[in-house]
Amino acid sequence: MSENDFESRQALHELLDVIRNAEQTFLDPEKELDHQGHVDGYQHLFHLMQVTVDFYLHNDPLRPRLMRLTDGTRKLYGDNVDAVYYFSQVRGDQEYVIRGQRFDSCYLSFCLYGGDPGGELADRVTLNVNQRDIVFDDDGSFEIRLTHDPKGPNEFRIEPDSVSLFTREYFFDHPSSKESILSIENASPQPPALPLDDAELARRIRGMAMFFMCTTWIAPLPVHLPFNEFCPPWEFDPEQGGWGTVDNIYCFCRFRLQEHEYLKVKFTSPEACYWGLQTWNYFMQSTNHADFPVCINKQTAVPEPDGSYVIYLSHKEAPKNWISTAGYNEGTLFARWLLAEELPETPVVELGEW
Repeated sequence: MSENDFESRQALHELLDVIRNAEQTFLDPEKELDHQGHVDGYQHLFHLMQVTVDFYLHNDPLRPRLMRLTDGTRKLYGDNVDAVYYFSQVRGDQEYVIRGQRFDSCYLSFCLYGGDPGGELADRVTLNVNQRDIVFDDDGSFEIRLTHDPKGPNEFRIEPDSVSLFTREYFFDHPSSKESILSIENASPQPPALPLDDAELARRIRGMAMFFMCTTWIAPLPVHLPFNEFCPPWEFDPEQGGWGTVDNIYCFCRFRLQEHEYLKVKFTSPEACYWGLQTWNYFMQSTNHADFPVCINKQTAVPEPDGSYVIYLSHKEAPKNWISTAGYNEGTLFARWLLAEELPETPVVELGEW
């Protein structure tokens, strides 16, 4: 067999072409990114390469594994510094058992997505299960079954077009909290895995290429929005596509701030399991939370006497409720509410000078 006969070789070159052309998605002048945005664009490609390999080369829906989306350095897909996320491929013709033990998180969910199994963005949410739907033992242990024929507690329907699973867990004080212990397995035992053959490796590489390309379509975020003004909050529609969660309400502001400027953000919050505001770069990556306070949430924010909140975003430290720009002159201030009882009002922003 000559080198040109390997299907995996052709698939690899297709992936390399996708990577080679990816810079055009953020160098395009219509994207209106600043210099730092272009630098972040190149760095984002390496974060994306790591996740692409984990999710679509090393992950098998017949032998699923929960793969971590983000860590201290790798960030992607709108990560929240108060949260931890895991991913696995699944197949709608299989059944799965998820086991775990929950400790002190404020929110835990398992979300199935339907669509094309070849690495494309999800078409729809096929199932969403959060802590309110799960029966836990006294020590926080639980077992969930994703089945075609759910009959009892902790059994939930997996639809035929399900292709991926995301877990989400949120904390009010992530560094001091204990993340849940989670695992997933196919309910039907599988034979020992043999080496990948040429066709299977090529299929996985093409899934990697599709996932990589689709991600560059949505990151950077659309930037044709006014600076220093929030868009109205919106609920995630299960049919809209992408990997959001129906438990969330989202809202964001494109910011631009000089050293002597600050944004004063005023809002009231409905009752919610969690709400938080944090900074992203233009590629939906959290900023440097190891060295700067880049996120504030329902528990860490100090309310006003009337129960409303005033948050400050700036380069310089504010007297209270400060979110640091972490060195960014431009970026995104992103807000989300989990399991909110009603749609929040749009936060009001004032641009000021020290």
